[in-house]
Amino acid sequence: MTPPLRIAGLHPILDADWLENNASPAIRAACQPEAVARHLATLPIPLIQLRAKGDPARALAFMTRWLEALRRHAPGVRVILNDRVEWVESLGADGVHVGQGDTPIPECRKHLGRGRILGLSTHTAEEIRQAEAFGVDYVGFGPVFVTATKSDTHAVQGVATLTAIAAQTRLPVVAIGGITLERLSEVIPCGVASAAMISALWQEDWAWRLSAACRLWSDSARS
Repeated sequence: MTPPLRIAGLHPILDADWLENNASPAIRAACQPEAVARHLATLPIPLIQLRAKGDPARALAFMTRWLEALRRHAPGVRVILNDRVEWVESLGADGVHVGQGDTPIPECRKHLGRGRILGLSTHTAEEIRQAEAFGVDYVGFGPVFVTATKSDTHAVQGVATLTAIAAQTRLPVVAIGGITLERLSEVIPCGVASAAMISALWQEDWAWRLSAACRLWSDSARS
């Protein structure tokens, strides 16, 4: 039986383009799958996303390497793939996250069945309403702030819009876009279920950054 969906807290994204192309050699050397997975197992992080755009062979190798390490050393962390719905079953992932221009939601659900997680990127209130009708499990909403991780982003939403969106939908909302450790404290009070982070986490001191972000979230939840 699939455990109920729990996404509250930090939502790390392991992005191949950042880790393999844009990060410095020192960062790439520091962010090794085995070490990252072992540390994730010590933290209250329920869900992590693997994202690899571009060449399918390169993307498959990236996702396979990370998923194997996570399954071995952090079995309690559920792993979703970005867009690659056709690999979810063969890799044994827990679900998929798609964008507005990716594989259509009905096709994703047909691939996944009801036992796996389906998330959708949104940028407007209308897209949120459509997501509710589609029956997705959660929505990503953003970009909250200016982000350099993706070049094809939509208009910056800001925390006021994020707060309004989170209050209007019954779906768990994952904030995304330009969220740094410094700005995480602005996002948490908006009523979101989670906050996605990429480059702000994956630096040479990634272990400290992961732990610090989790502490910020826990401290906010208790206050």
